[in-house]
Amino acid sequence: MTGPRIKVYTDEDVDVDLASALLVSGYDVISTRDAGNAHQGYDDEQQLKYAASVGRAIFTHNIADFMRLEREWKAQGREHCGIIVSERVHVGELSRRLKNHLDSVSTDTQYNTLLFLVS
Repeated sequence: MTGPRIKVYTDEDVDVDLASALLVSGYDVISTRDAGNAHQGYDDEQQLKYAASVGRAIFTHNIADFMRLEREWKAQGREHCGIIVSERVHVGELSRRLKNHLDSVSTDTQYNTLLFLVS
């Protein structure tokens, strides 16, 4: 893929080691903790609002709630930088899958869209 990579913000339910591992590999990923948003009582919509406000797609394991938010935001004409969802797997496997996603999906494709990580 050519062009800018997707910038990612990991939701509070994602292992913070994932963001650290991806940063070391050159990806632009910040965790909720690194952004100062951990343990603040932010709900899913507040996390999505934050990610959108700083130009980042949000990555989460909270599939059902973010699928609902995606539908609600589209119905309201609201936009975000993308939602990436995945079931919980070992952080090493998750890192591999997210790297593959970030290397193969453009920012335009991810914009305002919910996409699942593939194995």
